[in-house]
Amino acid sequence: MSWLLPPLPPHFEAALRDVRAKAMEARMAAARRLSQPDAGQEQEAREALITLTRDRDARVRATAVEGLTEVGNAEDHGRLLECLDDDDPLVRELSVVALSTIEHAARDELLLGALESRHPEVRFQALSCCAEQCADVAAVHFTRLTRDDDARVRQNAARILGETGAAASDEPTRQRLRGMLGDDDGGVRYRAALSLGEHATADAIHILVEAVDNPVRRLDALDALGAHDTPQVRAAAAAVAESFLKPLAIKAAAARTLCRLGDPRGAQALGEVLSAFRGDARSYAVEIVGELRLSELAPALEQLARRPRGVDPTLLLDALERLAGDSAAARRGLSALSEGSGDMAGRAREALAGLAAEDAADPPTTQ
Repeated sequence: MSWLLPPLPPHFEAALRDVRAKAMEARMAAARRLSQPDAGQEQEAREALITLTRDRDARVRATAVEGLTEVGNAEDHGRLLECLDDDDPLVRELSVVALSTIEHAARDELLLGALESRHPEVRFQALSCCAEQCADVAAVHFTRLTRDDDARVRQNAARILGETGAAASDEPTRQRLRGMLGDDDGGVRYRAALSLGEHATADAIHILVEAVDNPVRRLDALDALGAHDTPQVRAAAAAVAESFLKPLAIKAAAARTLCRLGDPRGAQALGEVLSAFRGDARSYAVEIVGELRLSELAPALEQLARRPRGVDPTLLLDALERLAGDSAAARRGLSALSEGSGDMAGRAREALAGLAAEDAADPPTTQ
């Protein structure tokens, strides 16, 4: 049955030889192997990968460019710049990533130049790389590319304006994002609404509420909606949290939104996730209880400390520690964990000892 097993990667010398093999699969395997040379073999590997960036098969070229992110050096930037005009979109995009990872004195300048490429996938990836490597000098380009002809580029520009903090600190940036709420592309409208954050307008909130029905977008949308207490938001989150058909993780996310808004339906829905027969979202619910310090659910965590039902012990311990200052049930949960052995039990005992020291100095009010 050995024919069912994937082929073993070639040894380094064979990979060097297979750079010119007839079979595409052999050249592909060579590119993968060359990206992980042993010490002292880096130069040979790099030169062979450069050769493979000119391969007749786009899949091999893409693998070779990706390999240069591991072994490439400043001498390769010229070839990578040529690859920005490769016939294959993936090769072009991976070439931007390689340019951003290889140390070179003109790296930032090269990435800024890629923002002007005629290829949308190059501009798209250059946005992400500039945000990581040279956000300060590229900031003006982020706003400019919110007007790009390509919707994916506009989406990425809007995302970066939110993640770099520009939307939170700069009113002109917020005005531009608000203008994007009327974009022809739904993905652009959604990304602009997300990036506005706490500065979201009624139109942005409406877009986020609509996104709750989108399986791909609903988690981020629910998280963003937790900053906007409106009847529309509460109704949308409650519809998900109270649904019998939604996955438990989605119900927990919607419950988190309600809890952040001070809606009691959130804690009730989280309690249902914690006690559900299926446990695929139980650890997530435990994490939310600890994050939001929901003391009313401490008894449920105490039960899990005695019978974990698949809960991640680290998340459970963290949540109980956060609640223990104000909850007798959380302390009892820590006590139950401390009775075991291993690192978690040791951490629980340390937490109880710390609480005891705090009690001696300033007796707490428990519930």
